[in-house]
Amino acid sequence: MVSTIGALLAGLGLFFAGLQILTEHLKRLSGRRLRALVARYTRSPLLGLLWGGGFVVITQSGAATMFIIVSMMRSGLMSVRQAMPMIVGLNVFGGMIALILVIDIHIAVLFLLGIAGVLYSGDARTTAGSLVGVALGIALLFFGLNMMNQSVAPLAGEAWFAELLGWTRGSYLFGFLIGCILSFVVQSSIAVLAVVLAFQNAGLFGPGETLMIVYGANVGSSLLTLVLSVRLKGQSKQIAMYQTFYNFAGAGLLVPLFYVEIWTGAPLMLALLEAMSDDPDTRVAIAFTLFNVVPGALMMPLVGVSVRLLMRLWPDTEVEIASRPKYLHEHAADDPDTAMDLVALEQRRLVGYLSQMFDGLRADRPAAAFEQIREAFDVLGTTVRETIDDLASGRHLSGPSYDRLSALLSFQHSLEAAGAAVAGIARERQRLGGSKVGGRFLAAVVEGVDTITLTLSDVLQNQDATDRALLDAATSEDGNGIRSVRSAYLAEEHDLAAEERMHLLAVANHAERLIWLFGDMGRSARALAEG
Repeated sequence: MVSTIGALLAGLGLFFAGLQILTEHLKRLSGRRLRALVARYTRSPLLGLLWGGGFVVITQSGAATMFIIVSMMRSGLMSVRQAMPMIVGLNVFGGMIALILVIDIHIAVLFLLGIAGVLYSGDARTTAGSLVGVALGIALLFFGLNMMNQSVAPLAGEAWFAELLGWTRGSYLFGFLIGCILSFVVQSSIAVLAVVLAFQNAGLFGPGETLMIVYGANVGSSLLTLVLSVRLKGQSKQIAMYQTFYNFAGAGLLVPLFYVEIWTGAPLMLALLEAMSDDPDTRVAIAFTLFNVVPGALMMPLVGVSVRLLMRLWPDTEVEIASRPKYLHEHAADDPDTAMDLVALEQRRLVGYLSQMFDGLRADRPAAAFEQIREAFDVLGTTVRETIDDLASGRHLSGPSYDRLSALLSFQHSLEAAGAAVAGIARERQRLGGSKVGGRFLAAVVEGVDTITLTLSDVLQNQDATDRALLDAATSEDGNGIRSVRSAYLAEEHDLAAEERMHLLAVANHAERLIWLFGDMGRSARALAEG
């Protein structure tokens, strides 16, 4: 029993590790063109339904398919509205293939895990490296699920297990609960279905008990999704709860109808199954399919209502809202001159996010405040860079337009470098811990550099000559900004231990680089304004 629990926990840990790696590398691959391709193929609900069905046919796991979709959403590949038909598709097709297509992918996962693990580099920046990271994430995800599955598989051969299932005879509610538990533990309602068929053929229970176990197995898979989504928020939580509600809706409709048929003798599901086939196994397959098709037929027309309800119950996170482009849109790059105007507006927002990152570094703010705005900065910055790259590729621009695009690209390079420098200060803040000297120095750096950031923001907003002069004075090589950082460091570095002195020096270097970058951004902004 201890080994079973250990294997379950290890499998769960591998599942979450795989999900995280998969998400991070999908973010690297989610370029503007790829997002447009995915958006085009999921814009139609029917295509989204077929795509979801294709996923579950390949993976043979509703839970794994569900969290791959969640990873794609977290990477910006699709919206909640686009993902919902995919959820319907994975349930409908999962029901249809329950007894037709059962593929053991364990060996394939082992090969994938080994090859991807050898080739993987956590700092991979090329497309090939990101693809390897995606493969490793998928392999870890499936390996974790398979590990949890194998840890409890021997239970099916235990006498007490068969006896436990035998208790369901005549107790329909208990059969439903058994189906829930088994599906939750083995992470596959299809696997539970195979066990149910074996016990039905052995005569352990009749059609009524079998039908309720099938219903319970589908609900149990949603309970698993519910548990695995505990840490999710925003849009990822919305789509995970949509999958949970999907099977709950099926149970909410079909379980009461079952009891009506049992108590009143009205010809409903059991009668329908008997009319459709004389083979008990075929009846179970049809029941499984109908459980997954009926909610889809009811929920597909209500996608818009579902989106609004889920957004109200689990609103988008601050990071999701902040990372969305405010000015850029899907067809922004169609008109280069207009697109460059919109890029400049988004870059102005990114400068504002730099100031918010400094706010997150103040002593009274938790580390999470910084991480949230940094993530939004990175996601939005990636979108802006992709738009610039799209404008530069395959287009014949005029001389002035090309010069302007070059200035925007230079500004974006400086923005990205500034984001990395602020992140460096955040790392040194953690290493300094509760150091009083380090706290004083950090406070001085944050206040001073943030003041320059706000000045840059004013320059971008108003192009005022006075603000430009202030920015030039603060960011020159021997200007007020760099000189004040050096003075603050020299005032604090006496009598410090060598390690603490190095951390303070690293903060000073990051701050000086930031100040230089702000000056460079000011020059790029001037070139854009005068061009």
